[in-house]
Amino acid sequence: MRTLTRLGSKYGANEQGQQTEEETIREFAKKLRELSARYFPERQMYFRTNGVVRFVTLSERTQLLIAAGLFGLACWLVFASVFVTMESKILAAKDAEVREALRQYELMEQQFNTLKSDIEETARNLEQRQIYLQQLMETEKALGILPMQETLEGQGQEHDPQLPAGEENTEQTISFEFGSPHQEAEFAARNEELRDLSFNLKRLEQQQRNFAEVMIRKIAAKLDYIDKTLEKSGVPSDRLIEVIKDRPSLLAEAPVLSGQGGPLIVFSDHIDAEMLPDEPFARLQAHYNRLIDLEAAIQNMPVTKPVRKYYISSGFGVRKDPFKKTWARHYGVDMAGWWKTPIYATAAGVVTKAGRNGAYGNFIEIDHGNGFKSRYGHLSKIKVKRGQQVSMDQEIGLMGSTGRSTSPHLHYEIWFNGKAINPLKLFKAAEDVLKIQRQDYDRRSTS
Repeated sequence: MRTLTRLGSKYGANEQGQQTEEETIREFAKKLRELSARYFPERQMYFRTNGVVRFVTLSERTQLLIAAGLFGLACWLVFASVFVTMESKILAAKDAEVREALRQYELMEQQFNTLKSDIEETARNLEQRQIYLQQLMETEKALGILPMQETLEGQGQEHDPQLPAGEENTEQTISFEFGSPHQEAEFAARNEELRDLSFNLKRLEQQQRNFAEVMIRKIAAKLDYIDKTLEKSGVPSDRLIEVIKDRPSLLAEAPVLSGQGGPLIVFSDHIDAEMLPDEPFARLQAHYNRLIDLEAAIQNMPVTKPVRKYYISSGFGVRKDPFKKTWARHYGVDMAGWWKTPIYATAAGVVTKAGRNGAYGNFIEIDHGNGFKSRYGHLSKIKVKRGQQVSMDQEIGLMGSTGRSTSPHLHYEIWFNGKAINPLKLFKAAEDVLKIQRQDYDRRSTS
């Protein structure tokens, strides 16, 4: 019974709620009709034409439809305006993106071209170095001091560059974000090409550096041999180089009477103008240029003995004068022997004086170039003329006792850069100097 009562109460409440909602809807519809009647009452539109009056009645419903149409048109105009404005902004943003993409593309192309130019310049430099090293290698191999296995190819096989991981990817590549997979693939291929080319150039450069180090060691050994030989002869190598630089015409004017030649090894100065002095190619070029200068300067150095049979009757330096018995300076050595003993030129050169010369008696002076001169005094007979070119060991006169002399002997002097040097020192170094002149010292100096 109670259950039926509760169900009846609940049913009555639901029915009452539905009635309330219906009343609310009816009340709202009534207000809408009132508003419509107030703002859209029935209207007549009058038209007068030629005295005839006509009118059109606009009902409430018609006005509502017209108002709804106008409202919809206004909304469409607002939406269209907003859409056009937004579309313009979107297009402007797209245009800006396109312009930025084009700018980035041009920048990237510029970077590619710059990298390509740098790589091409590096390739040209390496090519010049390769030619220089190849010529140098062929010259040294022809002289017999460079083993066959020590070629550029051998150096490349034994000393491939061990580049740090990723180095070849960072130095010669370009990073860029692309708008399409096609562009990304295109530039990835170009990056790969640049990376491979850069790596190959690095490998070739490392091969050349390794070979340059080998040649530096060999040339340094030859220079050491020459320096020690010149030190023993009393002619410092540095001073000899200075004379060549200060008086370059000596090399040009010096007679080329002994065997000289070989390939022309050309190396462009602009290639490594910015190289540091301690880099292999800078050191190799400096070492090789010094070697060439010294070998050329030594070529006609007077080191052989002008007399075959003799004894030293007076040495070089301060001595007692044989006539006045006072201390005096002696600028040469006296080599005593038999009357009319043959006198020979101690190196190739040009006769600058041949005739009577005061206390020297019958006198000969030979200019050997590179600052070296030799003088021969007290001769009984002169067999050459001024301006004549002579070769090493050519007979130029006979021993005598003309001029200020006590007995038959040869007064022999050697001058270097206007200063007299002791001929006995040159006699001691003669064997080594002759080896340098004949290029016979290479195996010994580099072994």
